[in-house]
Amino acid sequence: MTVLETIFISSFYLFIALMISIQACIGLRTLLFGITLPAEALQDTAVRGIRRNYVLLTGGVAVVIGAACFIVTRHQTTGQSILYWAAAILLLMVVSVFAIQISRMSAQRLKAARGWQVTVQTKRAASLAVGRTHNSVLGSWWYSTHVTVMALCIFFAAARWNAIPQWIAVHMGPNGVADHHIYKSAGTVFMMNIVQALMIALFAGYNLMISRARTSLDSQDREGSLRKQLKLKKIHSVAAWGISLLGIANLGLLQAVMLYGWKLNLLIRCNITFTAVFFLTLFGVLLYLRFRGLDQQRDIPSQEERHWKWLGSIYANPEDPALFVLDRYGFLWTINMANPLGKIIAAAAIAVPVIAILVVIFNFR
Repeated sequence: MTVLETIFISSFYLFIALMISIQACIGLRTLLFGITLPAEALQDTAVRGIRRNYVLLTGGVAVVIGAACFIVTRHQTTGQSILYWAAAILLLMVVSVFAIQISRMSAQRLKAARGWQVTVQTKRAASLAVGRTHNSVLGSWWYSTHVTVMALCIFFAAARWNAIPQWIAVHMGPNGVADHHIYKSAGTVFMMNIVQALMIALFAGYNLMISRARTSLDSQDREGSLRKQLKLKKIHSVAAWGISLLGIANLGLLQAVMLYGWKLNLLIRCNITFTAVFFLTLFGVLLYLRFRGLDQQRDIPSQEERHWKWLGSIYANPEDPALFVLDRYGFLWTINMANPLGKIIAAAAIAVPVIAILVVIFNFR
């Protein structure tokens, strides 16, 4: 594996590890791993200790796993290294689930020991379909930019079909010589365009989900809560649009490297840049939302803990007519899994990236 490939893969792992470790520090301050706490509990040293222990546990495990993976993959091929790093990320995610469960039980015990009581407001102050009455997100036509980029990639691939070699190089060895090829076919030439189309559908659907998500107003500050929630939606909509456009362009570059003999180092450098921009944008959005207090917004009708399953991360309330609601952690939106349509949408959202991966694996055989 080349130095640039090592930097790219290890950097991606580090970003994932950092995102897992800071979970305890984002979202509602009064929500400790899915356990609702009163405002006065925020000053309790034990509460800060639970968050700190989670960060130390996941961060420490991430360092150990990452160091071991780096040592093992130093002299491995790129394909083998990717498998090792993918396994490392999967293992880290499994560890984080256990760490969340441990932290959640600690929060429950602390809440019981302190005798903290939280009155959850379940009555809806107000709710309106802001997607129809306010300019809360970018319009779907914004994704025509993505479609245009994809169409250009398809046009150039079709126009240069005869110039594309019969055996397409998909990997370069450390000496710069191609060491793995796939046979030219419609599937292999246009597979990145299929992935682009799936990616556009996924992000356009996410944008629509944000626009249709319920806006629940605070009875004590209706106008203020409305402005904040509209701003929260717009920030997420713009960030998703920009990140997805970079992803579509990156896939187009990958297609050009494969088909037209562009330098692989260019792709790797662009991938490193794309990964850095993606995570820096994500961190920037997180910091901005925390600084402005926008990550403290709540969906009033969905606050009861009994409706949040699997470590408090999945919303399932058959009595709630809403299909999309603000996540309890105040950062993203989630689906009401008690709604039959919600299950279909969740299955489709999972199927899209799975299909994209299968398309690439099938054509890279």
